Amino acid sequence: MFHETSVGPRWMVYLGAAVLVFLAAITAIVVPAIVAKPDAPDPWIIWLLPVAFLVILVAGVLFLLRRITLTVSDTHITARLVPFRVMHIPLAEVRQVETTTVTIGDAGGLGWRLAGSARFLLWSPGPAVCVTLTDGRTRVLRTDHAPELTRVITTSALTSS
Repeated sequence: MFHETSVGPRWMVYLGAAVLVFLAAITAIVVPAIVAKPDAPDPWIIWLLPVAFLVILVAGVLFLLRRITLTVSDTHITARLVPFRVMHIPLAEVRQVETTTVTIGDAGGLGWRLAGSARFLLWSPGPAVCVTLTDGRTRVLRTDHAPELTRVITTSALTSS
């Protein structure tokens, strides 16, 4: 019914690549030092390093991917910060849909943002769709096709209820 993919800003690719190069350099320095003296490091360092490695690796890959997808089906709205599904909204829970304009300041930053009972998904300021749920929570989805997305959600929500 509706599918859109938004690509994040180009600077995110450069930052993602820089993060991965930094990770490779730190790994190349730290791992041989630990392997050469296995008795020297404290046990917490042995646990901290793999966790930090994975967190930094995931951050770098997310910056390289920098994709948001919005999909509306017959039964739900799905929003992904690729590769993660960050919103899954059953159409039966939609109370109101309206076209709006969102800024980075409204959301508190880029990407998937949590602000009280509101959830935002955006790469840039601009037109968006504000979905109010039956329990009063709101979901703001940034899209270049706000009128079309509003129409699709409204039509689908009416037919699903």
